[in-house]
Amino acid sequence: MGMDMQRPVRWGILGTGIIAHEFAKGLQALPDAQLLAVGSRTLTKAQEFAARFHASQAYGSYRELVENAEVDVVYIATPHAYHREHCLLALQADKAVLCEKPFTLNAAEAQEVITLARQKELFCMEAMWMRFMPAMVRLRELIAHEAIGKIFMVNASLGFQIPFDAQHRAYNPHLGGGALLDLGVYPLSLVSQLLGMPTSIASHAQIGATEVDEQAAIILGYADGAVATLTTSLRTYNPNNAVIMGERGQIEIHAPLYRPNGLTLTHYYAPIANGQIAKQSVAKLKSIPFVYQNYQRFRRYAARLRGDGDTRIATPYAANGYQYEASEVMRCLRAGAIESATMPLTETYQIMSLMDTIRAQWHMQYPQEIW
Repeated sequence: MGMDMQRPVRWGILGTGIIAHEFAKGLQALPDAQLLAVGSRTLTKAQEFAARFHASQAYGSYRELVENAEVDVVYIATPHAYHREHCLLALQADKAVLCEKPFTLNAAEAQEVITLARQKELFCMEAMWMRFMPAMVRLRELIAHEAIGKIFMVNASLGFQIPFDAQHRAYNPHLGGGALLDLGVYPLSLVSQLLGMPTSIASHAQIGATEVDEQAAIILGYADGAVATLTTSLRTYNPNNAVIMGERGQIEIHAPLYRPNGLTLTHYYAPIANGQIAKQSVAKLKSIPFVYQNYQRFRRYAARLRGDGDTRIATPYAANGYQYEASEVMRCLRAGAIESATMPLTETYQIMSLMDTIRAQWHMQYPQEIW
């Protein structure tokens, strides 16, 4: 049975770091959401956070937060290494859960959380905010209407230059550091939604001084012949976009991949029936520069008339974009659903399993002692 539609959904935020602040800002864009409580390891931090975002209750422990009977759903905003522990804590207190990506450190941890959520029939979802951005909603519409036909290739990347600090979350193995878990999960999640699970995987990583993957390249193959190439890095900036290539055109997701504000749809030129004759004709035209230049102008004009070429599609987002995933959670809670069809738990588990397989390949590439 769904929630009362007449009252706001009451949120608790577990953790007070940067991502928690961003999520709280997003909630402010939703009139039917109420940030009720926040929990931190120290009461002072919780109180400061609560004062900034007008939460009425602050706790100096996570357990006190999840045991608040008035909280409907808990957003887990702690580092990756603690996601399993804190998801289980919230679920055991009969709270719905939205857990920041990556869902857990590995598939075994993910399965433990998923099993408990399903046993208790509680809502649970990975906070893959990219999926709920307006650009991604529009992308799914274009793909569903076969705007580019069958997908043959996907190229996606996400990487930033993060200064090396052995204690920083990104480089600290004890906090779930590494490019794949922190950033690579975005292109992997995108490809998962577009192509499903691959049948072949090839990957290589640079393992740094703290024994985490500082950058990596991944090639995925699919049963229908499709191919995906992905890159991620903590050491340098990637293009941070994605290009989906089909039989009739391609779609570029503008950077930054995790929060795009536009797409570019490109239709390919219509194929010429007799390719050999066409090549011979073009070769003759090239020998007469003036004629060839006019031919090129006509070709571009004809392409525009046919609808070929680039079409930029603006997909602006409101506030900071975090409210879209929160809105999906609230929609599901009010409908009595325990999973989101857009970010289902089975797919979250599959993505974690895929990352496990990729990292297992790295074990084979490097001496055992560095792990």
